Amino acid sequence: MQRFEPVPSEIQESFDRIDEDGDRSLSFDEFKRLMLQIDHTRPVYALRARFEAMDLDRDGRVSFDEFRAWCSLVR
Repeated sequence: MQRFEPVPSEIQESFDRIDEDGDRSLSFDEFKRLMLQIDHTRPVYALRARFEAMDLDRDGRVSFDEFRAWCSLVR
């Protein structure tokens, strides 16, 4: 029997805030808007590299599962 840990509510809430169009995945533009609000001095290439590191299946979107995995690494 596989055991699943509950998703912390703050991760879900963060994902939902970033996912502006509500399609249950993050585009690079959604991610970039948030990151530039946090630190407007970050170069776009650095944001792109971070986004691509989160996009494990390389489909150009970050799913909630990919976002959750990334959050667990940066905590």
